[in-house]
Amino acid sequence: MLSGGRDEDSSPVGWRALAGVAAIVVWIAFGPLGPLWLYLLGWVMALAATDGVSRLVRRQGWAVPSPGRLVAGLLRLGPESWLVAPRWARARLAAGGFLMFATIAGVVGREAGQEYQVLANLRDQGHRTDATVVEITGRSEEGWANSVTVRFNTPSGPVHAAVDVTASSANDAKPGTHIPVVYNPVRPTEVRHVAYLDGRDADGILQGSIVIGVLAAGFLVRTTGEVLRTMRQTELGKTPGTHHPST
Repeated sequence: MLSGGRDEDSSPVGWRALAGVAAIVVWIAFGPLGPLWLYLLGWVMALAATDGVSRLVRRQGWAVPSPGRLVAGLLRLGPESWLVAPRWARARLAAGGFLMFATIAGVVGREAGQEYQVLANLRDQGHRTDATVVEITGRSEEGWANSVTVRFNTPSGPVHAAVDVTASSANDAKPGTHIPVVYNPVRPTEVRHVAYLDGRDADGILQGSIVIGVLAAGFLVRTTGEVLRTMRQTELGKTPGTHHPST
């Protein structure tokens, strides 16, 4: 993105791709920050800012190396290194895809494991009580509440917590109504609606992790194939009198 020229052609995984991967990981790690339109607006603003920086760099004529050349320079690797050599471009691209999806699958899988642990603790030692809905913080596409802030009393004092609720026309949680919840007496803010103790949310998170993991495995297979192909081409190039078509 920032170099523009031969360096950009030899590095398909540039600064823009790295910024996108970092944004996805941060988004997953910290969870939802607001409604969907806010995410879309944020992405539009981020892309506009990135494009503006790119135009400024090109206009000023600044020579900014690609990520591969930057790392190769720091490690003092030669021009034939897999980080910068053009013949390794496909392998780098496939490896970048593998790292991205593997990271996302790991983060999502870790989140699923934590949710399963929370549910196990609540089922074993949780206390059930009726919580008062204070505020609706999320709604389904049909307009029914699916996320609320609740208040309930514990032996250690009143607690405010965010809780997901089932979204249906027959049971809409409105401010002032009461809903059944289960909380951890050791950590009262660790609370779930009784309808979610069956692990439906954790199952969905785990399934998403598996799907993303399958994509990561596909990129790993592709990376291995590209590495072997490039190594064969390199060996053929080193053999005297051997001619092979360029790709």
